[in-house]
Amino acid sequence: MMEQFKKTVVGFADTLTIFKNFLTKRQEEKQSFKVEDLARDFLGPEFSEGLHNAAQDIKILSTLIDKINVPNDKIISMAKSTPFILADRALKKYFKGAVTSVIASKIALGRINLTTLKKAFQLGGYDSVKMLLAENINNKPRVTKNEKTIKAIVDRLGEREKNIKILF
Repeated sequence: MMEQFKKTVVGFADTLTIFKNFLTKRQEEKQSFKVEDLARDFLGPEFSEGLHNAAQDIKILSTLIDKINVPNDKIISMAKSTPFILADRALKKYFKGAVTSVIASKIALGRINLTTLKKAFQLGGYDSVKMLLAENINNKPRVTKNEKTIKAIVDRLGEREKNIKILF
């Protein structure tokens, strides 16, 4: 079922992020970005009824995107791929309590998935994981050079690896 989903759904775009980028005056004035408020303000009061029903919300959000004139290329540039979202979610779950969710997302943004991290750990432990995370890309680390963060990641990989060996 997941494979079919990945073939069908290419990615996701967060409409809140899109609206905040395109409605800067609203943001500056600290106005609400709730769907019902946006619908009322841009489409009229009749559009703010029947919300919080998934199908209706999608129709309203799509209509809002059109009304605000958000170009398709901007939506695409702000979207996240399905594999990225799945990797991000898996990394956050795996490293929960070891590193922040921001670091887990940076790992996913660096196009490193859990399988790659585990292989690096198995091949060379701390040094391999550090090399992967700290790789220099455009004069910046791929994820981080912070020794404490790298150690926390390696420690979690080591804990999980040890637990797997105990099971077998």
